[in-house]
Amino acid sequence: MVASWAGPGSAAVLHQVWDAAGLPFRAGLSFWRPYERLSPACQEAMLQAAATAVQLAADGRIMPCGTLGPALHPATYRR
Repeated sequence: MVASWAGPGSAAVLHQVWDAAGLPFRAGLSFWRPYERLSPACQEAMLQAAATAVQLAADGRIMPCGTLGPALHPATYRR
């Protein structure tokens, strides 16, 4: 997602994910392309950013939102 399509809070989270992954925002991608048409290096960067986002959510450092956001919240303790 491009930051301009997200609200201010979501744009900040997007930048936080890319920063945490140690990669340039959107892996330097300037316009949308299907994932399969990206270079192998760009595909790897996208996967790394996705994995980083999941880890940040699991650690409670970002709050996932959207329809499936609750699936990424840390699990509640159960006996």
